Amino acid sequence: MAGSLHQMTMTYVAEQDRLMFRVSTTDDIEYQMWFTRRFVGVLWGALRQTMERNPDLRDDMTRDVKDAILGMEHQEAVQQADFTQEHKKDNTNLTSNTGPLLVVGGAVTPGEGELTGIKFSTKDGTEVRFNLNKQLLHAFCHLMVSTAVRAEWSLDLTMGDANVVLPDAAVQQVH
Repeated sequence: MAGSLHQMTMTYVAEQDRLMFRVSTTDDIEYQMWFTRRFVGVLWGALRQTMERNPDLRDDMTRDVKDAILGMEHQEAVQQADFTQEHKKDNTNLTSNTGPLLVVGGAVTPGEGELTGIKFSTKDGTEVRFNLNKQLLHAFCHLMVSTAVRAEWSLDLTMGDANVVLPDAAVQQVH
């Protein structure tokens, strides 16, 4: 993918029973891709494994503690993300002639530092690659979870302990 990642959005298209993932770059290039229910389930396993490689999650911690830490980290990153922007309309859509690309495989590769490499392989042989920092990886996971819920796919897509609630930064506690 040329340019740096600029925006990513995801919607459910009922007529296709698929998720539409749109990703665009800082140089106004856009790819549109279809995610099937099956692919989302497989991708989620890879994303979850990548998130669990967190150095804050030590081997001597119980599963509950690890889930609580991962849940707090996920909520904090999602709260910092901006999901209010509509997808930019004047991008050059590289899939405008073919329609959205059907994603049939891919890879999630933890990289150096906090970057995670994402590669999607499509039915027509195209590969779309981009890197996400930790916050954007959490935002991508949130997009998948919330869109799959809207699709009523009944997938078990949880990141850590979903019951962990971060206190509102504006609320101050006095002890």
